[in-house]
Amino acid sequence: MKRVTLLLICLFIGAGPIFAGTVLEERQAQNKRTRTSPNIYKVTAKTGVAFRIQTAVGYTTTIDLPEEAMKVFVGDADLFKVEVYDRQVLIKPMTEFEDARTNVTLYTPSGRLTFDVTVGSPDTADFVLDFRYPEDDVMVQNEFKTKLEAKKAELETVYQEKEKKQDGFVRELAEKKFEDGIKNGAFTKNLNKSVKRDGVKLKLLSLVEVGNMSYLRFSISNNTTRDYAIERIVAGKETVRWSWFSLRKDGFAPVDTSENIARIIPPHSHRYGLLSFEKISLRKNERFLLRLFEQGNDRPLEINKIPVEAK
Repeated sequence: MKRVTLLLICLFIGAGPIFAGTVLEERQAQNKRTRTSPNIYKVTAKTGVAFRIQTAVGYTTTIDLPEEAMKVFVGDADLFKVEVYDRQVLIKPMTEFEDARTNVTLYTPSGRLTFDVTVGSPDTADFVLDFRYPEDDVMVQNEFKTKLEAKKAELETVYQEKEKKQDGFVRELAEKKFEDGIKNGAFTKNLNKSVKRDGVKLKLLSLVEVGNMSYLRFSISNNTTRDYAIERIVAGKETVRWSWFSLRKDGFAPVDTSENIARIIPPHSHRYGLLSFEKISLRKNERFLLRLFEQGNDRPLEINKIPVEAK
């Protein structure tokens, strides 16, 4: 009898880690997460998915969003405490009941995120969920590929003249060195500059440097009941100087840019954009700015003092 009891105890104790691992694996599979370190994950945001989050007593779960949380709704505020700080949402259980459960719904300018929140062991709890939208990096990658293909075509033209003097292996090696040089020279700086007027918000997200090119990623939120039609986007250097304790603008020099964004932003919607231009440098009395013009409106949304170096 003692041997049977001891065996049951051993089986019960041994089942704990296996069950905990199974719970964690199921949640990871459903959420399709990428584990960066223990209890910290990168998650791709989707509107039509209820993400499963496990909290733990005495711990805080942080949801990092790519943009600010506009509204947050909690199913049972007595069981879970939810706090919002711009782009961070903190969830902490207020009960020791292991079967406590509720739902949390939050809205950002891009859409809705839904969560199924439970309580469990700290070993399988979610400490940080770093959310990213799938299209955040796509435009930069596509723009980079376009520039890369153009450069390869330019190199091919040059090598055609020298083709009789060198074999194909040398050409492929030169092109590979060029491509690797660009990839290894990429730098990114996160930005958090925005301006809002009449229900329309322009926000700068990041600056990416690839080779001799700069890519400025931004978003436009239209929280009005009408379409927002983009007339043009202008970027350039503005020269300023101080005169009798006041700042004076002495001139503006636009830079050549190419843009990638929808020209019409529907009501209550959010769009990402990408502005690419050759890498520039600023003098002491110059600053870089971006102006967004709406069709039929002479007053642009403007953001100045934009850093032009990602390093």
